[in-house]
Amino acid sequence: MGPLGHGGPVTDDALHDIPSALELLEAVEEFLRHDVMAATEGRVAFHARVAANVLAMVARQMALGPAQAEAHRARLDALGVADDAELAEAIRSGVMDGRLDEVRKAVRQAVADKLAVANPRYVDDVNDG
Repeated sequence: MGPLGHGGPVTDDALHDIPSALELLEAVEEFLRHDVMAATEGRVAFHARVAANVLAMVARQMALGPAQAEAHRARLDALGVADDAELAEAIRSGVMDGRLDEVRKAVRQAVADKLAVANPRYVDDVNDG
């Protein structure tokens, strides 16, 4: 398992053999973190860190995104709305006032899912709050 914490490809990569897209992202991220950042300083090291973080985010989105999207769709369906914009309008208009606990839970989970991709270290903060 690579430094991004992914055990394998999220799609059928049989056509492309190995390494998978996730494995390639992990390899480049590791190169940036361990070789480029260690051999540079200042602006170049900073941009290498930013690039490594972007690669990690893309890999997490590839790995987690499909299941997150499915779960989000189920949460929206349970609330009886088509999308986030409709949920926001329902909240603004007061339609959801009697279901605030459900809405809070759905929104909190959506934020946790976004953070799991953007920066997993922050997920516990959302779940604890």
